[in-house]
Amino acid sequence: MAQNQPVKAIDVIPSDTINIPEPGSVFSSTSDASSIGALLVDPTAKFLDDFISGGDVVYVGGNEIHEILKVIDNTQIELKSSVSAAAPYTFKIYKGNGGELKEGQDGYSLFVGTAGDIAVLPVGSGQDAVVLKNVANNSYVPLQVQRVLDAGTTAADILGLE
Repeated sequence: MAQNQPVKAIDVIPSDTINIPEPGSVFSSTSDASSIGALLVDPTAKFLDDFISGGDVVYVGGNEIHEILKVIDNTQIELKSSVSAAAPYTFKIYKGNGGELKEGQDGYSLFVGTAGDIAVLPVGSGQDAVVLKNVANNSYVPLQVQRVLDAGTTAADILGLE
């Protein structure tokens, strides 16, 4: 394998506030029916034992992204924003990649499955968001980005490649 080829990938859910998390979920389950708003409850979980922490990222149902504010105990997590899906819902937890609660800011190249514009925050301190216009179907974007912004992104089926 060539040294410069990506070896990891993650589905990207655009967010104006949350960086693309590290590829490879560290926990996956279905919430309890008592999960409401920003409270995620899973009585079968061991969040503290599994080293889940504030700043980690939760994908809900494959189309919602939330950052963990804090782990309350082994079975409850408080998110920074409310989940819109009705409980019970499926979720996956990924290690965070920078942002307000975690150091990081690893960069990712992007693969775009469905054409459109992509608003991104490039890697590096002091970088301003930029919009990549008219990115074609099945295209690679070699720019290293830490976040794909929801506002301004019309492309879909985006993968972060590491």
